[in-house]
Amino acid sequence: MWLILCDPTDPVGDWARKGLRDRGLTPVELVTPDDLLYSTQLDHRVERSVAGFRVRLADGRAFADSDITGALNRVVRAPVAPLALASEADTLYAKSELSALMLSMLMCIAPVAVNQPSPRGFCGAWRSVAEWTLLAARAGLPVQPRPMSSHAGSEPPGPAATHTLVVFRESVFGGGDVQDLIPACVQLAKLAGTDLLEIGLHRDSRSVTFARATPLPDLRIGGDPLLDQLHSHFSGLAVRAS
Repeated sequence: MWLILCDPTDPVGDWARKGLRDRGLTPVELVTPDDLLYSTQLDHRVERSVAGFRVRLADGRAFADSDITGALNRVVRAPVAPLALASEADTLYAKSELSALMLSMLMCIAPVAVNQPSPRGFCGAWRSVAEWTLLAARAGLPVQPRPMSSHAGSEPPGPAATHTLVVFRESVFGGGDVQDLIPACVQLAKLAGTDLLEIGLHRDSRSVTFARATPLPDLRIGGDPLLDQLHSHFSGLAVRAS
């Protein structure tokens, strides 16, 4: 089976599920973090050399990590609502525990996942504007100077993106007329350790420079060609598994 893992409000997850199913990939299941952590049965084992899980969801679907041939990972958060009659400290503790469980379960399927989890983010590492800018410069993308502050949360935003593209491994989708920057965009995704990366570029009257990046791309930017590439990738996993 194949999984689309995404938050309940993520429209891209269902778009990807339908597109992959229409291309013959089956069964493709859409599962949310709420489905996993609020399941009726969850067995997660971490042993000396191996970890795995088996889950039965509230809707009756049941599977183990070993049943998953491939997964598209778009998980952003662990579902933790404020706990009734619990103190703020207890709520934060519960959030930490559920986040650790979510990350551990995602690590069980990381070898077959597109966008592997990271301690800095469930679907890949989240970085500040300054960190992304530094990584983009190392990848060979032109960047603008960015002011920085020692005060948390006061980092000014970068320039607005006028061109948006999605990198999937060695391929780039969307973006318009920025062909000369494609190799650097692919290199940025490699440096970020992210299979799927959305990159925003800013064009003004003089040049095109890096604006932003995120490990949670809007795959609809890539349209059918990106879905074709994802289908080919997941089909290849099935061949190797057999």
